[in-house]
Amino acid sequence: MEAQPPAPATAAPGAAGRGPGRVGRFKVYSPEAVTRGLTAYNSTCGYCHGERGKGGKAGPDLIFSEVTLHDEDGIQLGARVRAAEHAKAGKVEVSDSQIADIAAYLHSRVIYASGRGDVRMSEVLIGNAKAGETYFNGAGGCNKCHSPSGNLKGVAGKYDVATLQDRLVMPRTGRGGRGGGPASATAPYATLTLPSGEAIKGAPIRVTDFDVTLRLADGSTKTWARNRGIPKVEITDPLQAHIDIMMKLSDNDMHNLTAYLATFK
Repeated sequence: MEAQPPAPATAAPGAAGRGPGRVGRFKVYSPEAVTRGLTAYNSTCGYCHGERGKGGKAGPDLIFSEVTLHDEDGIQLGARVRAAEHAKAGKVEVSDSQIADIAAYLHSRVIYASGRGDVRMSEVLIGNAKAGETYFNGAGGCNKCHSPSGNLKGVAGKYDVATLQDRLVMPRTGRGGRGGGPASATAPYATLTLPSGEAIKGAPIRVTDFDVTLRLADGSTKTWARNRGIPKVEITDPLQAHIDIMMKLSDNDMHNLTAYLATFK
């Protein structure tokens, strides 16, 4: 078993980092924050994302995750953990200070894994592309919505391999439909059915047992009172298959799929 690496020492000004407290492009955190982060990670994230953040049967590798690599002091990680998409797969109760410590720990792992402070993206390509193709067309069911010559054509030229891997299970980059702006084509939507049979679709703003508020296609909002489930409301998430796959995608399958997607030049 790989020994737990010590927290990296703080880089001296003008050393290999781009400034004080950095190694390469990654910020170095205090050993105390990294130690606290290890404890917080193991108690909240380790079950799904595996030992030391390298991925598990229910969650992706966090060391080569697009979110981790672009995180600043836990801000992006916190936003991802608290997003509705993540909550559907696994709701995590974690404070802002714990998020910051978990970020410190994951950043220490990124630096350790990179060896020189610059993550070698080629290390993500450790899967078997042929096995990934088999999973794509078989057990994974990916071909029901995607095809190499259709909506995935050229995807490997658009994203680096770390981003490809991350988007297997976290494909939504924005929530859409907020602040009156147009909703994303992949944003969840609600269908409200009135007693008359009329169906109204919109972005769900508030859905409770007592009322429901939707943002309609013209940007306006409308609220209906509810009583004993009437009017009926159904929430549809176009990316539900990606959320569901988080609970069954093994580490090997994830790496194999990444290797297969990387062939879509």
